[in-house]
Amino acid sequence: MPQPQTDLPPRTRSILVIGAGELGLAIINAILSHQAYSPHTTILTLMIRPTSLTQPSPSKAKQNEHIRSLGVAIVAGDIESLSQSDLSSLLREGNYTAVLHAGGMTLAPGSMLKLTRATITAEIPYYVPWQHGVDYDTIGRQGGQGMFSEQIDVRDLLRSQRTTDWIVLSCGIFMSFLFEEFWGVVKRLPPDEDGGKEKVQVTALNSWDDVLTVTSAEDIGTCTAALLFRTDAPVNEPVYIAGDTLPYGEFADTIARVLEPKGIEVVRQVWSLRYLKEESEKDPEDKLKRYRVVFSEGRGLSWRKEGTWSAKQGVEMTGVEDWVKRNWA
Repeated sequence: MPQPQTDLPPRTRSILVIGAGELGLAIINAILSHQAYSPHTTILTLMIRPTSLTQPSPSKAKQNEHIRSLGVAIVAGDIESLSQSDLSSLLREGNYTAVLHAGGMTLAPGSMLKLTRATITAEIPYYVPWQHGVDYDTIGRQGGQGMFSEQIDVRDLLRSQRTTDWIVLSCGIFMSFLFEEFWGVVKRLPPDEDGGKEKVQVTALNSWDDVLTVTSAEDIGTCTAALLFRTDAPVNEPVYIAGDTLPYGEFADTIARVLEPKGIEVVRQVWSLRYLKEESEKDPEDKLKRYRVVFSEGRGLSWRKEGTWSAKQGVEMTGVEDWVKRNWA
């Protein structure tokens, strides 16, 4: 049964989700399915780029129609092109009590900081910035040749003010991203010319003993919704969650345990930190190569699953083995 409005945190009255990618949709679905959600007590709105409304592709038009059918309003807004003042006005006029930024990975430099300033200026009560990932406090400004300095600027700004409550959701690497071929950690190999076994290559960044924390977008959405609706949820601090925390060696073993009984061979290799640094130095503008260096340096990339907020709250999370069974097997 939904909780009465008096039992809900005020931040749940009008929630804006920015971005309709994997994470944004996961957050929307998690909010809609949360036991405390009711359309009578919570207004849910999605912000997408104006062109996604005025000139949508067939798939985007279908997605927009589906989202509206769920009772979610859609508004247009472009974080990159709007000025901070206009962005703040847009947020203020929407009367939002919570802003959840779910689409910042490819934004132009300065956009995340601009949105954070606009959110504070608009006096939004609750904010979840695009900080989903590793522990930027531990990695520091110099990590990845300074590529995370804006994330740290956002944290510094949030910590310096008292207008807007906030949380940073530290989840490690997205599970789906870990399996993207362009990332290079898990890759399907072409079959041998002689018709041999199908193969999957697992590459450890730095060593098989290096540890990583991974979380699926669906679980990030579930935790976001839980933090929104719980009156005793932490605020104004990083919140750590984890679907799985394991060394690369155990990660490879897990994939092999699922795939090899199906006749798929798992082969292994290591990209050393030295090799990854050399590759990045050859192509310093390639952000992906800089990311790989950060993920090979071993700082701020993992935390004990047992000590996370999600584990202490008993949130059911998807581990690597279950994710592979659902998506690869």
